[in-house]
Amino acid sequence: MRTMRLKSEQEEREDREGIEPPDRSSRTSRSSCSKRPGGGAWRLWLSVALLPASVLAADSGSELQPGVPEEVFVAPGRATTILFQSDEKVAAISVASPVVAYKYDRSLNQLEITPAVRTAGVETNLNLRIGPNVYILVVRIVNDVRAQFFRRFALEGDAGRDAEAGLVQVRPLKPEEVDIVGAAKAMERAGSDPVFARAHPALRLEALGQAYAWNGCEVTLATVGQFLDQDLLVFRVQWTNRTNDALYLGAMQYGLSVGGRNIPIIARYAPEDGAVVYPGQLEIVYLAVQGYRLSRNNDWQLALPPDAAAVIRLLRG
Repeated sequence: MRTMRLKSEQEEREDREGIEPPDRSSRTSRSSCSKRPGGGAWRLWLSVALLPASVLAADSGSELQPGVPEEVFVAPGRATTILFQSDEKVAAISVASPVVAYKYDRSLNQLEITPAVRTAGVETNLNLRIGPNVYILVVRIVNDVRAQFFRRFALEGDAGRDAEAGLVQVRPLKPEEVDIVGAAKAMERAGSDPVFARAHPALRLEALGQAYAWNGCEVTLATVGQFLDQDLLVFRVQWTNRTNDALYLGAMQYGLSVGGRNIPIIARYAPEDGAVVYPGQLEIVYLAVQGYRLSRNNDWQLALPPDAAAVIRLLRG
């Protein structure tokens, strides 16, 4: 049995990238680990990094109103992603003309629109049934600077969006103030206990189900829990070692991004001891982001270190 140690760019990058929310001033602070009652040790990492706060200020995007057309500009040969910042899912979509194709991802609550023609100057409309209302997107095909590759929409009067409006009142926490262990336990219980979930209305769970291939395994960004009263997002990452080798993937090697921008992770928690994952072993890691007024409905992506094949190609190249 072999153990592979893969060099992580994330560990180096975290010390020089990030976003600085108000009142966080330390360059990078890490603390590990706290003891598990009865013996053994939890693996717990706390960190914070600096970047200008304006870089990732929460963008509420535009607001969709029932029956009121909203323009979206798309370009031939390009895809435009529409992200809906709502707990409500799109129940039905109708298109007036086949000049565009679309694909809706229910788990991410986002719509991808691609022109089916190469000619600019044509348009159509998409009617979206969300809850009891119908929302209208007027899709115009252009070949100039008006083209939009990403749009974010809130829904008028949406309860979930209104709840997030209170995030501006939450102060940024210091790393040691983030109880990621308690947050992880609350997420797990809320996912299986409806009574507990109803008793904690500030906790919202969202299934992500994003899978990433890594060293012959599938690493999944499975779930995000949003703690509205703390402006805290906690992500559950899980994967099983399907290979015959022991693999090394430490909690510090994971990264998170939104719209191509790296988001500082303030705390990390792995319930099992050790960073080596043996064949057949299930690994679960929790990653926390706090203080940036970001939503669980943002387009979150998981970053992983290069797998062994990529490292070998780099060394041979």
